[in-house]
Amino acid sequence: MPQAATANRSAERAAARALELSNVVSNVPTARHAVADDLRKVGVPKAVLENVLLVVTELVSNAILHAKPIELSDSGVGVILRWTVSDRHVLIDVTDGGSADTPRVKRPEYAEPEGRGLAIVDAVARNWAVRSAEDRVTVQAVVGPWEPGMTS
Repeated sequence: MPQAATANRSAERAAARALELSNVVSNVPTARHAVADDLRKVGVPKAVLENVLLVVTELVSNAILHAKPIELSDSGVGVILRWTVSDRHVLIDVTDGGSADTPRVKRPEYAEPEGRGLAIVDAVARNWAVRSAEDRVTVQAVVGPWEPGMTS
């Protein structure tokens, strides 16, 4: 059974939340549900939430499928998902152990079954970037802003 350990924090705006996910693709729905539940509690509008969930799906899937796992706090290995709501934006970070290739947008041929994940992120995020430090790589994306008063 997939393991996910949550660093529980209140769902207040500007408080970072984190989820450690073991390195199995079946944890992608776990990530989506945790982020969705949290962002609904703080009132992120539905249209923004849908874009955030697309980004979470792509970044977590890419990290699990294409990168080396990192050590987690429970002595397992996997990836770390972090998200923060601040100033009508949602910041999403996924940290892994990196791979031979730096994450980048690819333009696969029509019939190729893979390679569109970061193109999706590029299309729905305000911006995204890759940061490397020591033996870790973090892909970060920002979704938003949304208009004040926009409802869920």
